[in-house]
Amino acid sequence: MMKTNKIIFRKLHPVKMLLVPLALAMMFASCEIQEDYEYVYGNPGGKVDMTAWEFIQATDSLSLMEEAITATGLESLYSGTSVRTFIAPRNSAFRAYMKTNSYANIAAIPVATLDGILKYHIVNARVIFSDPDLLLSNNPISYPTESGSIMYLSHNTNYQGLINQGTKKSWTIITSNIEPTNGVIHVTADIVYLSL
Repeated sequence: MMKTNKIIFRKLHPVKMLLVPLALAMMFASCEIQEDYEYVYGNPGGKVDMTAWEFIQATDSLSLMEEAITATGLESLYSGTSVRTFIAPRNSAFRAYMKTNSYANIAAIPVATLDGILKYHIVNARVIFSDPDLLLSNNPISYPTESGSIMYLSHNTNYQGLINQGTKKSWTIITSNIEPTNGVIHVTADIVYLSL
């Protein structure tokens, strides 16, 4: 029995000898060398070479938002060159809103109501969660919206973006830091509002 164990370990030893250098080589190959000690932000691929309006038009899960924007005639706010932050509710958010408020479709929602909803979802500043101003977790910062109201933006300790944290009702952003040519887009599963 003892001889068998020795033979097995002798056969594995050359394999181990080959695996260790291979593992070390892979580890060192995956390391990046930075020129100095300053932090350099590496964009994880959030930049898109189109405006917010073009992004919304190209994204199937935002088709009801596209319909709402067209119904209100607000395309210029999403396609202009002014840098803004766009909170983009998914189709499921619009469906839930229509069901709760007994609207059959986007066309049934009064234009003034849609206008107010969409303008609240446009922040008149560039807010990206990699910004040093938003470094602290659970630290809501107020930003003016196109509707004339304010929106609080922050993130939790897991770096999930939050809307109106610290108010009566807050929401978690499901996809954040999409960077079109005219600002930032954060996608939500809800239509949001300010409830103090």
